[in-house]
Amino acid sequence: MQPMDKKHPLKSNSLPANVGIAACSFEIGGSGDGSMQLFPAGTFDAPRGALRGKGPWHLDADSAARLIAVVSQRTSDICVDYEHQSLLSAKNGLPVIAAGWISPQTLEWREPPAAHPGLFAISPKWTGDAAAYISADKIRYVSPVFSYNPKTGEVLDILNVSLTNNPAIDGMQAVTVAAASLLAATDLPNPTETMMDIDELLEQLRWLFNLPTLATIEDIAAELKKATALINSNSADAAATSLLDILVAKTDEIAALSAQVGAAVDLTQYAPIEVVKELQDQVAALSGTVAEDRVAQLIEQGKADGRVIGEKHEAYLTSLGKQSIAALSAYLDSAQPIAALSGMQTGGKAPESDANGNNLTADELAVCSSMGVDPLDYQKTKEAK
Repeated sequence: MQPMDKKHPLKSNSLPANVGIAACSFEIGGSGDGSMQLFPAGTFDAPRGALRGKGPWHLDADSAARLIAVVSQRTSDICVDYEHQSLLSAKNGLPVIAAGWISPQTLEWREPPAAHPGLFAISPKWTGDAAAYISADKIRYVSPVFSYNPKTGEVLDILNVSLTNNPAIDGMQAVTVAAASLLAATDLPNPTETMMDIDELLEQLRWLFNLPTLATIEDIAAELKKATALINSNSADAAATSLLDILVAKTDEIAALSAQVGAAVDLTQYAPIEVVKELQDQVAALSGTVAEDRVAQLIEQGKADGRVIGEKHEAYLTSLGKQSIAALSAYLDSAQPIAALSGMQTGGKAPESDANGNNLTADELAVCSSMGVDPLDYQKTKEAK
């Protein structure tokens, strides 16, 4: 889709008018009652093609009523000239000679089965020369200049009427521009301009939603519903929020985040991940060392007072302490010290026989200590076996 110039106004200032310059191929005096037929009823076209615009055009009772209402607002009579000189005067410098005048309030719609159904100007005022030309059949056709709805072909306004013997004048670009200028200069409401405004609006909506140029009104309406849903989801007060407000807010958020990404980190508040990981590893290693030292300290204390006896007992308690210092402490707190082993030079091993004749190994003494059994009783039990 081609990008649109954002400075392009919604309403075009060029000469956009859908202006038809056409003869309707009926004689000036064909009605027989002195009235002049301007348009036939129903659908019609220029016999040789319109100078500007494209038929077919259409006029019925309803559209004729709207056309009459528009024209009747004028206070000045409509000029009937010769060969569209009202449009050519600025180009050829010749004066505009009136052939006659039509009162804006004398338009009349005639329905079938009238002999000549269509829109008529009742009793136009002819000049002497024009009346003579018409009577002598020196001039024959009516050529109205009108605006129309490009969608429906409905005639919307009458700008000028001309008597001519050349219906649908060929190749006169100056006449086209002059007719469009005349339409643009009128102060009367012109529905054609409204239609053009709508087309322009649809074009801008297609650009806004990035739709293809052939997108229909239904396609545009679907995108508008999505935009409405977006507004409702981003604001509690959707009535006071527009899509533009949301876009501006999102742009500000992106700009703020971009500024944060580019800003220097406050090292008093944050530390790099690498530094934190290194500190965690050091703490873990230090904690492990401290734990091992504590286990060794508890084991030594237990050996010194006879609560830890023998290498196997020591190895077991060392493993227990590495898993849980609390469990090791609890075990040692509940163990009964063996006074006889405290401070021995044998490294915690019992002598072959003590003063009481006790001849127990260190492991046996440890069992006695743990179970609260007197070593002498254990010795007696052992000897009795």
